[in-house]
Amino acid sequence: MNDQSNIPVTFEEIPFADLHISDLNPRKVVNEASIITLAENIRAYGLIQNLAGYREETGVGVVVGGRRYRALALLQDNKRFQMVTVKVAPDQATAEYWATSENAQREALHPADEIQDFGAMEKRGATVADIATAYGATEAHVYRRLALAALPCPVIDALRSGDISLSNAAAFTISDDENLTLEVLENVRGTGESDHRIKKMLKPDAIKDSDRRAIYVGVEAYIEAGGRTSSDLFADEVLIDDPAILDGLFRKKLTEASEASIAEGWK
Repeated sequence: MNDQSNIPVTFEEIPFADLHISDLNPRKVVNEASIITLAENIRAYGLIQNLAGYREETGVGVVVGGRRYRALALLQDNKRFQMVTVKVAPDQATAEYWATSENAQREALHPADEIQDFGAMEKRGATVADIATAYGATEAHVYRRLALAALPCPVIDALRSGDISLSNAAAFTISDDENLTLEVLENVRGTGESDHRIKKMLKPDAIKDSDRRAIYVGVEAYIEAGGRTSSDLFADEVLIDDPAILDGLFRKKLTEASEASIAEGWK
């Protein structure tokens, strides 16, 4: 492999119109929605990481930063992005090395690190929209990460060490009892326990809002009667935390419906 330690690298300000995606760039498939999100990130925070390219007959071909190039194309109505700083390779061999190395060495944050960073950003005053823009993520993803960030630190530490999975950690978000959470954590740490079992350990009596009794009574009527609920963001469902109240309402409504039917002449 070529020695890359003494490459005479230059950084040049190049008009965006003189740039194009080089054939050396290995990324051929892109998600258009993610490019739009990235463009909003660049519009808000600027181009944090420079493009890298190589001078070809038709201009400077971008070998590193294809997604950033495509995002910049959406921002050409803004003069800030009409000139782009590009790290220019001195020869094709170097450009090829950059193109391969940049993509091969890229590594996403560990979920535990991302969760804690989301939580730290929120504590510094960042809104969900701010965090979504900074990370190029959807707001739904941010809300779920912030729910995880609210978990006791030992749960996040267990996720980082691999003692529980990300979906296991998500199961803990239904609990509002820290002592019970930590007790269940110690019971499932390193066991490969299912998410369903963790939820049952945390809330053994909870009923889903898809239960026939909850559907018949209505969650709003249950809440008006003093019933408590909790949300499972990761399963898009509401949990009924006071089944006795729900059962009482269910029996009452069923009795009233029965009596009304009898009054109409039904047996």
